[in-house]
Amino acid sequence: MKKLAYLVFFMVPFLLVMGCNPDKDTDDNTNLDDSTTVIDDGTSKIFYLVPSPEDVFGFADDQDLIFNKDFLNPVDNLAKYNDVKLQEFNFGVYAADLAYCAASNKNDETVQYLNVVRELSQKVGLADVFNESLVYRIEHVSPVKDSLISLSNDTYFDIMRFLERNDRQTTLSIMAAGGWIESMFLVVNQTEYSDVNTIQKIADQKIIISNLWMFLSQNETDPNVKAVLDEFKPIFDLYQSLDVVASDNNNIITDDNETVFVVGGNNKTLISDAQYQELKNIIVDARNKLTLNNVTL
Repeated sequence: MKKLAYLVFFMVPFLLVMGCNPDKDTDDNTNLDDSTTVIDDGTSKIFYLVPSPEDVFGFADDQDLIFNKDFLNPVDNLAKYNDVKLQEFNFGVYAADLAYCAASNKNDETVQYLNVVRELSQKVGLADVFNESLVYRIEHVSPVKDSLISLSNDTYFDIMRFLERNDRQTTLSIMAAGGWIESMFLVVNQTEYSDVNTIQKIADQKIIISNLWMFLSQNETDPNVKAVLDEFKPIFDLYQSLDVVASDNNNIITDDNETVFVVGGNNKTLISDAQYQELKNIIVDARNKLTLNNVTL
């Protein structure tokens, strides 16, 4: 795999959910920019950080970006999603696929997935987001990559703002889960353990999945969120099993006769080949179950 890893770890559909202890003696509103939403449920405070378009797509200028349509969730699957859980989860999945198509400068696929997102929005109560101006842009989008990226970003941000204004945290958490797992699915399908840089980024998802798990858990009284949590538990448990050690470099080390990659800042996450293979399998299993697919690695 070349540079696709940058897609998953800075993908627009990611909501980087950062939990704060409500008893912590800090100013929780310090250094929050316009892309940050603060939700206070009375017991804890969560920050939802939406990456800027520049952060998301800066990697896309790399000519080695790989696009493989076979790994997308087929648009025909939309007809299968007849309950709210599947509709909301696959909204996040399709949003990730949309960003993937736009970053890869695939005009036809970008428009196709924009229309899927638009159609699915009708089913999950987001029809108001698609006003006349946005619909016109979708129908007349330029095939230039920057235009595709701008349109997909604007659509996504409009949806996030709508959900925030209308206090739809359960929907937001389920969509975030769908976006995360589809993005991971796109990467692990093209990543071998020998791809050191990408493996490092995959291991670094330990903090992201922990935060996402917390976000979902805060809404687990909703049966749809609880069902998603149940499917994500094997992924969360595996990430929790990864050791974190103190280190000053990102070198490969050997531990108990097994080679592992050391990743992250001063705290390093270790992931072995066997752990990575297991992670790939459980990501594929969960993604396939929640998208009603049957894609194998």
